[in-house]
Amino acid sequence: MDVIIVSPSLDPTKNVSGLSSVTRFIIENNPHHNYIHFELGRKDGEKGGIYRVGSIISGYRAWKQLLRMHRDAIVHYNFPLEKPSIIRDTPYMRAVLKNGNKMVIHIHGGVYLSSESIPFPFRQILKYVFSWNVPIITLSETEAEVLRKRFHAKHVVSLPNCIDLKAAKTFDRKCKDDSTPLALGYLGRITKTKGMDYLLQACCILKERHIPFCLKIAGAEEVEGQYLPQFSKVIGNQFVYSGIVSGESKNTFLQSLDVLAMPTFFEGLPMSLLECMSYGAVPVITPVGSIPTVVTDHQNGLFIKVKDTPSIVDAITYLHTDRDKLKLMSSAARNYIFEHFDSDSYIDKLNNIYSTYSCHFNSKR
Repeated sequence: MDVIIVSPSLDPTKNVSGLSSVTRFIIENNPHHNYIHFELGRKDGEKGGIYRVGSIISGYRAWKQLLRMHRDAIVHYNFPLEKPSIIRDTPYMRAVLKNGNKMVIHIHGGVYLSSESIPFPFRQILKYVFSWNVPIITLSETEAEVLRKRFHAKHVVSLPNCIDLKAAKTFDRKCKDDSTPLALGYLGRITKTKGMDYLLQACCILKERHIPFCLKIAGAEEVEGQYLPQFSKVIGNQFVYSGIVSGESKNTFLQSLDVLAMPTFFEGLPMSLLECMSYGAVPVITPVGSIPTVVTDHQNGLFIKVKDTPSIVDAITYLHTDRDKLKLMSSAARNYIFEHFDSDSYIDKLNNIYSTYSCHFNSKR
């Protein structure tokens, strides 16, 4: 079966988003279908984004042409609940219905999944989208319930993200003694909504208190020069920027971490969280989106408050002070991923959604 799947660039040197990582994982691990990737969304560092009129028009024309060429294909539409995506993606998804293709809408977090206040126009658009007779995939049952209650979505099924565990299976984590600095890490897009300001402030306080640590960041800045120079200036030689990592360089980066420091404001289910945990890095993370379905506070990670520097400092200090607890949580984090995120099971569930749900739903209203 042909499946048209929509996401930003799959080249990790051009786009480090979790959405692209999920799409790469699906394409690489699902040989049962022929995937046709349609690139939609700006690359890292690209200015203008969806607001460039010429790009919008040419992209939409290419989309309609692709749909006409593959009328029997299922469309796997990845849809973050954020303002730019809602503005751009609703007409694209509507074009799928008009063309008569079957469609699955895959939700990937976004501020309007968790925000208490949603502007009226965007709330109405989302209610309109979720009224369509198409299956909706969420990253957890928690998110599915949010969509049912907030937007009256009816056809919702949960499918947590998954990762390739081959490399992580061969990794043997070595114990560190109390005098060894904790290796803190962050992997992903470097931007304000990921809590970078609060992580920076926390690192400054930790350094002032002589808590030994190093911070390693991998990914791309959304705005070039916004954060990396500040981290370098404030932390000095305790800061390492690893650039954009993929393949073996990503594995090496993940192996080097003791702690994932992720004070993000909103999320779905971050691929970077699953990847770090699979190598035994203990997440210090905000309990937003579907994260609490994976992380249990003080068992396989530590929860911190949103937009709260002291809680980051307290969590890192606690893990530095109690290395036995760090070791226990590291093992628990890794074990949880290997027990619950089997790639074969994920692909089987996804294919079941394609076959069962698409056969029973009519994308024409």
